[in-house]
Amino acid sequence: MYIVTSAISGILGFIFLIVWVLLVVFTLLNIIRNPNLNLDNRILWIIIIAVVPIIGSLVYLFWKSANKP
Repeated sequence: MYIVTSAISGILGFIFLIVWVLLVVFTLLNIIRNPNLNLDNRILWIIIIAVVPIIGSLVYLFWKSANKP
């Protein structure tokens, strides 16, 4: 039973890692390509995502979708 739970937790951890990396990369690309952000705001968002990657990415994406013209 230990082998099965260990394998499942390893697979779920790997999937979580892939989703985490994709989320951070997607968000960073959005920040870099967003013409509405000036340099100061871009640097601030990059620092936030570097410090708290998942929460920072999600906050940016929700903030971006809420502030669409």
